[in-house]
Amino acid sequence: MNNGELFDSGEIDKLDASKVLAHMNDPVVLKRWEGTLIEMSSLAEIKLRELLPNHLDQVPQIARAVVFAICETMGGSVVYIPRGEALRKAMRNAEIFREWREQSTRPDELARKFDLASQTVYDIIARQRELHRRAEPDLFGFEGLPPRLH
Repeated sequence: MNNGELFDSGEIDKLDASKVLAHMNDPVVLKRWEGTLIEMSSLAEIKLRELLPNHLDQVPQIARAVVFAICETMGGSVVYIPRGEALRKAMRNAEIFREWREQSTRPDELARKFDLASQTVYDIIARQRELHRRAEPDLFGFEGLPPRLH
């Protein structure tokens, strides 16, 4: 396989995912998936085998496609990936906020469900609201105004 098969119209920066994934068993392509990429793909395969026991024949292709998509989107960036406990806590907090906002679940119910103090749930909701506000666009021109004016 020559490099031209992996690229459209000679553009080296634009890989064709279907062509790369179709040639994943080629030693030239596998050599480029060294280190972190192979580790990410292997971890994805392990987890997918757990979650998709009825699709084991598709697991390697799905795992590589996901890793490839991450590389296409985030390649060249320095990315912080939190460790297990921090990630679990962030996901729990997002779930608490989602249930509170989308399902109108009361904070005392969320405290029982997640085995937390009510005040902790209120604090989580307040922090999540602030995070969501920062992520939303300023549609009304309040950005930059003193807090008491909006």
